[in-house]
Amino acid sequence: MLTRTLICVSLLFLLVPCRAVCPPKSVDSEGLKVKVLRLQIKTPVPLTPPERQKLIASLRRYGWKFSQEQSSEFTKDTAEELAREAYQDKGYIKADVSTELVPIRAQGTNAVALVLKVRPGTQYHLTSVSWQGMTLFSESELAKLIPFSAGELFNRTKIANGLEAVRNLYDSRGYINFTSVPTPQIDDEAETVAFVIDVDEGGQFHFGDLEVAGMQEEHRRILLSAWEGLRGQTYRAGDAEKFFRRFFRSPLPNITPGDYTIRNVDERNHSVSYSLVLTPSLRYH
Repeated sequence: MLTRTLICVSLLFLLVPCRAVCPPKSVDSEGLKVKVLRLQIKTPVPLTPPERQKLIASLRRYGWKFSQEQSSEFTKDTAEELAREAYQDKGYIKADVSTELVPIRAQGTNAVALVLKVRPGTQYHLTSVSWQGMTLFSESELAKLIPFSAGELFNRTKIANGLEAVRNLYDSRGYINFTSVPTPQIDDEAETVAFVIDVDEGGQFHFGDLEVAGMQEEHRRILLSAWEGLRGQTYRAGDAEKFFRRFFRSPLPNITPGDYTIRNVDERNHSVSYSLVLTPSLRYH
């Protein structure tokens, strides 16, 4: 299952006519491999073409593809979750989504049509977003990262992006254990939703030690001397990456510092240390 910061979310895209050659019979075998050749969304509120294209992009990000074998469980779970997300972005916060895999015998034993049945329910409007539990930033500072007009349609993605922006802000100040828990307060009669977001800042972290093995002693001293400029400073993952990129490069493409360093987080002392074992595949200068 996919995980999300906010309420339950989901995915699915593109309406494609589905014609089963044999009588409709769902595929329920757990772990069964299927190839989805057609996709249909049955709903009284269809998605717009751009919304369907957005779902297509989301599916591809999670590795879901037409005409390729994948487990029926993954196919159904992924489809339901992202379809629900698409409708929550339109204000349907309680959208109900179910899936059915219908065999297409003429195309092979594991060829199926994926049918999503969406019951959108009621559209809800966002009335407020409030914060509690923070000390580093004020509520007004955090509110700027989730801009909205009171009464606008609820949009799950806008809230999720705002929470990610808040997390990045705390990360930039060394609060790497920051978490936020949004609790929706739904008024079914008024068809509105408000959010109360509980913040756990988790404490500020600083750079700790650097341990190095497998390097000539002269070069090791140069590296550790440079590290002293970071030790004790507010921890930022980007600063660590810049440091290692300054001294190391790999002959292989797409190698990042995370591939050859080990990050050690000391929860008690609120420090982040690194260890590095030099191998022949790494060149330093």
